[in-house]
Amino acid sequence: MCRATVLAVVGPGSSPASDGLCCMSFPLSLVWYFQTVNISAFNLDTENVLQRNGDPGSLFGFSVAFHQQLLVGAPQAKHQNQVNVTGVVYRCDLTITSERCQPIEFEKFLNSKGINGQWMGVRVMSQGPGQNVMTCAHRYQQWSPSPSVNVPRLVTGQCYLLGDDLKVGKEERTWRRVVCDSEHLTRRRKDHEWFAYCQQGHGASFARDNRSLLFGAPGAYQWKGRIKFTARVQVFVSSYNFSNKSTSFLCCPGFSIDSGMALFRKGELTIVSGAPRGGYSGQVTFLKADPVAKRSLSVELVLSGPGLASSFGYDVAVVDLNGDGWEDLAVGAPEFFVKDGLVGGAVYIYINNKGKNWEDIVPTQLLGHKDSMFGLAVENIGDINQDGYGGCDIFISNTSYTDYAQQLGSQNIHILNSNTKFSLFL
Repeated sequence: MCRATVLAVVGPGSSPASDGLCCMSFPLSLVWYFQTVNISAFNLDTENVLQRNGDPGSLFGFSVAFHQQLLVGAPQAKHQNQVNVTGVVYRCDLTITSERCQPIEFEKFLNSKGINGQWMGVRVMSQGPGQNVMTCAHRYQQWSPSPSVNVPRLVTGQCYLLGDDLKVGKEERTWRRVVCDSEHLTRRRKDHEWFAYCQQGHGASFARDNRSLLFGAPGAYQWKGRIKFTARVQVFVSSYNFSNKSTSFLCCPGFSIDSGMALFRKGELTIVSGAPRGGYSGQVTFLKADPVAKRSLSVELVLSGPGLASSFGYDVAVVDLNGDGWEDLAVGAPEFFVKDGLVGGAVYIYINNKGKNWEDIVPTQLLGHKDSMFGLAVENIGDINQDGYGGCDIFISNTSYTDYAQQLGSQNIHILNSNTKFSLFL
């Protein structure tokens, strides 16, 4: 079944990975399209659009999600009456008569240390109306619990789990989710090697089993990365970890993350994580709960990128493209290039062969224009053209131009559909 999501264009500045991982930049305003009946390109009306603007420099629109309202992340915005640049998540009305975007109030964290520059809203996700919302701040800093201890601050990151009413729970353990919190307090001597720059929340997702949460901490273990899979409702339920301490993965698993229930075996949850610096070209790792080692995730398969320094795995999307009941995979490689050519970025489409022989699948390669960083974002957007053919459609974005008017044109948003043999639209 298609999982409907719509993404939007986002604001300018450094990427969430600008503190040592990768870089990207975006246009400023948030624009979204409504489905209509009588129009040509995938039922998207590109002439009559609603637009919401954020404050200059706030990165308003860096992440978006649909709930009862549109949720918009602005990771460099200030809360009202606050000095710190904490980042803000807004809820915006979807009506023509109202242009309001109100900040979601996180009263419980505004007095905490380490929130200045934390990039709250770098990720915003919703399970849908009536369910949970999650937002992350991958640059949240953790301070020593003892003022007398002379230690550096640790960029551990954090995520918040909100209820359907967009409020946090009464007890912190129910709403604040951290990957690198407890360990580093007891292993102070190894902080710089283990958890100093976890950056939890750069990759985060609701698991496809509808019961669990997925967190990536690409900076853990000197940027070898860590992934945590934990229950959504109770923190007492066993969580599973993948901690990459080997040298076979060069960098950063957990940078991007998604999951599926029909990748290798139907009904079994498989986690898919991108590591854009892994193996020098980028890697995508398939993980599952280890049947032997308790509370551990084991590697089932690793796909490697085809081009040196292509950032293969910068974003990943699990989606049933052809409607056969088996989930396929789209992988962004925004820094793929061809020397002296006109190529700038690529997306690779792996069509599932009934769960078999993933390593033998020859992916379909979609190429972007020179310097476009095509494949920077890849997302399952459901059957957006409502043609009922095959499976879901995919959203692909790039950042090819700096002029705002051009960014609304053909080089900025692409929609891929299996009925068109992987043609690109808009």
